[in-house]
Amino acid sequence: MNRYKEARRRAGLSQKAAAISLGVRPPSMSDWESGKTKPTHEHLVAMAALYGTTIDYLIGATKTEKKQPTVSDDGLKGAIISQIQSLPDPALSRVADFLSGLQAGQEVAAAVAADPDPDA
Repeated sequence: MNRYKEARRRAGLSQKAAAISLGVRPPSMSDWESGKTKPTHEHLVAMAALYGTTIDYLIGATKTEKKQPTVSDDGLKGAIISQIQSLPDPALSRVADFLSGLQAGQEVAAAVAADPDPDA
């Protein structure tokens, strides 16, 4: 059993908002959540970060959901900065793209939360 849908809903994201944040098409999210296909390792890492959980929880390796540390946790910002500083330039570009996707997803989620049915 996968927990992708459950974790996404707990994070307060629609499939569309999560897909945008992860840089995939919404049908891919649906396929992952239904078990039709499996996300790549990179997408699992991104989902865990986006949903505030762990990969182990998402894939069913643990029974309880553990939250990942938040940016306000002591030392987390420093650890992230250290990791980023050690990356080669091509990887920095991927990190920048990922962060842009996360930000866009948060903006979409906020817009959807503010007006869940814009056609109504």
